[in-house]
Amino acid sequence: MSGEPNPPAPFPEREGGEEQSEGTGGNAARGELRASAPPSLRGKGDGGLGSSLHAVALVVFLGLWTWKLIEPTPVPESLSKRLGDRARFVAAKGLHAGGYCFLTVLAVALPVPTRWRWRLAGLLALHGVATEIGQTYVPGRFGSARDVFIDWVGVGLGVLMWQLWSRRAAARAERQF
Repeated sequence: MSGEPNPPAPFPEREGGEEQSEGTGGNAARGELRASAPPSLRGKGDGGLGSSLHAVALVVFLGLWTWKLIEPTPVPESLSKRLGDRARFVAAKGLHAGGYCFLTVLAVALPVPTRWRWRLAGLLALHGVATEIGQTYVPGRFGSARDVFIDWVGVGLGVLMWQLWSRRAAARAERQF
């Protein structure tokens, strides 16, 4: 063991280079993996307890994030008073981008077909819009188009991280073979 966490496996492909469709049977499709897929990647992401915990973690973190974004005072006043205006602004906007980046990486690393990963990233982008609209109904809060843009930057960074991680994993798998 190298001590590195296992990177997300690229979605298995069928012979002929076509992406596996959602409707194909599990065992039959896994038996048709291209020969270039190393044995270490075969069977990864087929569900199980790890996938369930991953999905639960995404739902829990998304729920907590939504709650904090819509809460009247998301940052305790004692902490907020210690930060200057500039530091509070940078921290808040950094949390917006970082939170959505984290949630996006968590979502797109789920063992689902690629098209669902893109849909999940899109839903997170819409979540950013929805929470900003929701903030307009919370006393003392207001929605901001700037925050939506920052949320989208976070989603974009998460997708970029996933793409780079997937390509690196595929290149490493090719070298091992």
